[in-house]
Amino acid sequence: MKKIGLIVTLSSVLLLSACSGNGGGESKGETKGGKKTVVVSVMMKDRFLESAVQKFEEKHADIHIEMKEYKALPKTGEGGMSMESLSLADIEKYGQSVTTQVISGKGPDLMLMNELPQDKFVGKKLLVNLNDLLAKDNSFDRNALYANILKASQDGDGLYVIPLSYSLDLVRGNTELLKKANISVDQNKPWSWMQFKDVAKKLKQQGYEGFENLSPTDLLFDYIEDNYAQLVGQGKPGFDSELFRNMMKEIKLMYDEGLLNEGLSGFASTSSKGAFIMAGIYSPEDALTMASNLDYYQKPSANGKKNGLPFKFHYSLGMNSKSGVQPEAWAFIKFLLSDDMQASPNLTGLPMNKSVADQRFNEVLQKIKNGTLDTPIPKNMLPDMEKAKKRIEEVQKLISEADLRRSSDMKVLTIAMEEFNSFMSGQKSAEEVSKLIQNRVKTYINE
Repeated sequence: MKKIGLIVTLSSVLLLSACSGNGGGESKGETKGGKKTVVVSVMMKDRFLESAVQKFEEKHADIHIEMKEYKALPKTGEGGMSMESLSLADIEKYGQSVTTQVISGKGPDLMLMNELPQDKFVGKKLLVNLNDLLAKDNSFDRNALYANILKASQDGDGLYVIPLSYSLDLVRGNTELLKKANISVDQNKPWSWMQFKDVAKKLKQQGYEGFENLSPTDLLFDYIEDNYAQLVGQGKPGFDSELFRNMMKEIKLMYDEGLLNEGLSGFASTSSKGAFIMAGIYSPEDALTMASNLDYYQKPSANGKKNGLPFKFHYSLGMNSKSGVQPEAWAFIKFLLSDDMQASPNLTGLPMNKSVADQRFNEVLQKIKNGTLDTPIPKNMLPDMEKAKKRIEEVQKLISEADLRRSSDMKVLTIAMEEFNSFMSGQKSAEEVSKLIQNRVKTYINE
């Protein structure tokens, strides 16, 4: 069952990742046929990026966008991608090759940054401060974007990575099940995993489960992201600490006591025994096709304190500071943030463009009203119009409050996962595992 966490991670990567073909191409500002060439590093081509390139080149005859694909995945079904064809080893190789080339002064002009070590890139001044380009460009309306998301995307005072779309990092809770179990959890208040344990014990006594679709690895990843500044920040790893050892022990204890069960499957619903599921808000459609018996709750954290409402990038772009075609690369970024591309049905995540997001919510609402919404759940479980309108208001409020960017280095997560499994199986102690992770992460950071 340990594959669950890996599948969840790779599923996210399929939606989020990008990187380089054979290492990513070089940033030379080459001119071919009278056109400036912008090299974009892409893990795999997807419909959103492919359509963006086609439409952009139709409007900019003097610019060619060259997408360097790291790994072409075989198609499955109706043009879909084969998730199992992408491994963590692929992601690691991508990160290493792109990072090496960019550090050496080469690499692509633009990079999707989701699985790249953003901290390292910023620290080594490998990325352009996009705030400078925003300030100089009178043709671009910064107010069209969510200001709070943009601000929280900064590193210090600099905006080195700009999101095209994002998701809110929350959990879904079966409110009806909680009421039936006579358990009260405040949707709007932060809570800790220790508090969750108390809730899980009460649920277990009544034959229910706390979380569905949550493996130990998933939970470890969440813990690390929740405490990333203490564990990885400023290039000083903190895994050899009581903080991290207590994290591992707490995770193992919840599974040993049966308060979490990685064998559960499915989605929290009225027919389910699970009260919560790790599923945030990934799109307007996603928010409004959530079953009417479910609501969004704050995700439990290590300390239970309100540090901000977290979000994650879906598509995020960084510009190589050594690029010879920065004006052309900036033109492509602007195009990706335009009304046209932000409204694309192929864009995964919540749009950064505020008016487009409102438009998308209204379109889904109209489909609910007309009974034409395509959804995997039974239509009798969809929210009615009143509930749907209320949910839109709730989601828009959550978006306005999002101010905590959650990010992590995939290489660090991979190291932690590999060593953590030996602790969960009882082969090694928390002390041994924490020191092994510390040494490996320290070596990686110093590379």
